[in-house]
Amino acid sequence: MSTDPAPLRWRVVIEEEPRPGPRNMALDHAMAELARPGDGVLRLYGWRPHTVSFGRNEPARGLYDMAAAEREGLAFVRRPTGGRAVLHAHEVTYCAVLPADAFGGLRPAYVRINEGLVEGLRALGCPAEVARGGRTLPPDAGPCFQAPAPGEVVLGGRKLVGSAQVLIGDAILQHGSVILGGDQSALARLAGGAADPLPPATLESATGPRAWKEVAEALAVGLGLALGGAWREGQVTPEEHAGALRLETERYATDAWTWRR
Repeated sequence: MSTDPAPLRWRVVIEEEPRPGPRNMALDHAMAELARPGDGVLRLYGWRPHTVSFGRNEPARGLYDMAAAEREGLAFVRRPTGGRAVLHAHEVTYCAVLPADAFGGLRPAYVRINEGLVEGLRALGCPAEVARGGRTLPPDAGPCFQAPAPGEVVLGGRKLVGSAQVLIGDAILQHGSVILGGDQSALARLAGGAADPLPPATLESATGPRAWKEVAEALAVGLGLALGGAWREGQVTPEEHAGALRLETERYATDAWTWRR
């Protein structure tokens, strides 16, 4: 018998127009700040320009070649969540906001969300799975996609989705990157190293090219199957936009936050 509390009311926001990194992180944070009991939000989005995001406590100051990043048109931002550096380029990013007790806490929610991502990816013909093994690396261990941790989404043993969580008030914020194509080698290059020895898996390697919206919609369906509840399409609310503008100005667009460590 399920021990889940009452099913949630979910709002699904699919944003086909990419946003800059600071606004994306501010929106994710604002949605968690404004979360209401009994409600969940799923936002699916992209990034423009391509952006390197750092985990909340990851060392980054002085480690990256800023001139090279500018030449390549890459920006930087720091997430509200933990984890390690990710290059956001050819991907679908998801953000799930839900009550902290919805599935029994952070770890059970993490596994349930990743199971939903797997459902969506398999519907696209990708034989993704949730990793049963692996190891959790510290914040200073290098790029996020170097190695999978237990519970993450993998394809052929390589990480396909990198995810991170944080508790904001009474809400869980979990967001992550579903890699469509390309690699993460720019991270090592900008940090003065060689290319990553084991690049991440990509959806395209399993299914061929897929339209961004097709992938986003499949992920939403898969998460709906895994998380249950009532699902409807929606938009970012005026209150969330206002909260995001404040958080972007005060935190996510500032060097003091991006390069805090």
